[in-house]
Amino acid sequence: MPSAKELVKEIGRYFPEVAKPVRKLSLGERFLWTGLVLVIYVLMSHTFLYGVPQAAKLSQQNPIILNIIFAQRMGTLTTLGIGPIVTSGLILQLLVGAQIIKLDLSKSEDRAVFTAASKIFAVVVTVFEAAVFTFSGMLGHMDFNTQILVFLQLVAATTLIVLMDELVQKGWGLGSGVSLFIAVGVAETIIVSLFSPIILPDGYYQGIILALIQAGISGKPITPLLARGQFPDILGLASTFLLLFLIIYLEAIRVEVPIQYARYSGFAAKYPIKFLYVSNIPVIFASTVFTNIYYLSSIVWSRFNMDNSNPFLNIIGMFNSTHYIQDRMLTPIGGLAYYVTSPYNIYGVMHDPVKSTVYALIMIGFCLLFAKFWVDIGGLSPEQVADQLVKAGMQVPGFRRAPSTIAKIIERYISTVTVLGALVVGAVAVFGDFFNVFGGGIGILLMTGILYQYYQILVRERLTEMYPALGRLLGEE
Repeated sequence: MPSAKELVKEIGRYFPEVAKPVRKLSLGERFLWTGLVLVIYVLMSHTFLYGVPQAAKLSQQNPIILNIIFAQRMGTLTTLGIGPIVTSGLILQLLVGAQIIKLDLSKSEDRAVFTAASKIFAVVVTVFEAAVFTFSGMLGHMDFNTQILVFLQLVAATTLIVLMDELVQKGWGLGSGVSLFIAVGVAETIIVSLFSPIILPDGYYQGIILALIQAGISGKPITPLLARGQFPDILGLASTFLLLFLIIYLEAIRVEVPIQYARYSGFAAKYPIKFLYVSNIPVIFASTVFTNIYYLSSIVWSRFNMDNSNPFLNIIGMFNSTHYIQDRMLTPIGGLAYYVTSPYNIYGVMHDPVKSTVYALIMIGFCLLFAKFWVDIGGLSPEQVADQLVKAGMQVPGFRRAPSTIAKIIERYISTVTVLGALVVGAVAVFGDFFNVFGGGIGILLMTGILYQYYQILVRERLTEMYPALGRLLGEE
């Protein structure tokens, strides 16, 4: 009987796969492939699903911040976005980190099994989510034949997204397809908020930069542009730049732990620990939980409680039935779904400060909880860091060279930056939601981290092209 690893490999052979390039591509060629993937994804995000009623109106809805994290656009070919990829990857990473699935990702064979399992799980999640979106009524009421057609469109489009991500990661492109799709989605939102030429009902351009130029040329007052609710405004512009500079500053903060080589005590160094130690992971987890609550409660409501008459189901979520019937908009008005949904702008905060306060506390609390959880199972715990340092021949000056001793020293730093970093990340997300930050606080946080990663990738690629020996030293083919 074949083992579980062999079974995963065998099943993975029946799934479509992108082959690695037969030679190492130049930086220019990888740029071209990366650009092609981005263009295809953007076109898909603006291509409406055939057969979906009011698809254009659905694409303009953004009820949850996970539309940024999952690069989704309702009613289009990217309705599921990168959700199946991220969901499958996170769940498998958690299972491996918790030792429920026994894989050593430092071994190439186990990494291949993990990659195959991720793809299989991503396709399974794709089929499940496509069925939920199609047959639950979230995309509108359709006859059975149309539902089948929409279901097939979603499965095919999301499978293509999975393959594009694989293409980028296997050496044809740069970095990760998932990161690219998130960054381009946030960047598009910011560009639209700044330069959109659409005229709004107030007579000003949608893009705040064009609106300010319009006001300056025509002599119109800029007072209406200070705060425009859900539309780009001066408050959002100032908040976006403030948050951007704050995140760049926080990304650069390091806590340096003094270390030295055990055999050569004169060679000292420092082990840097980032202030944002767990990066964006806590807010991604929190947003995932909030979105699942929103989706599940909306499905239950649309099937069993459209008149909000069931007191038990009302605890899960109550929605505005008038908006749902007229515009297919699922607007929460009570229950758990209401309190885990962002108020989106300063007007929403002022309209219901209690809901906004509860939302902020839940978001920050979940970020703190998931940060502690991720450190323990994500390979970031003091024990694992200490073990890595000892294997590398390092020690902390003045202390015995033992993993337990080094772990106790490093724990003081890691525990502090974990808590503080999680609180800051949660506060950034809340600030972005409350003050109409373009792309959202989480979006700015993600985009900044992704762009910094790409800066590092480009520097490394440029150096290895100029100095091939350095590439061999770094383990590149």
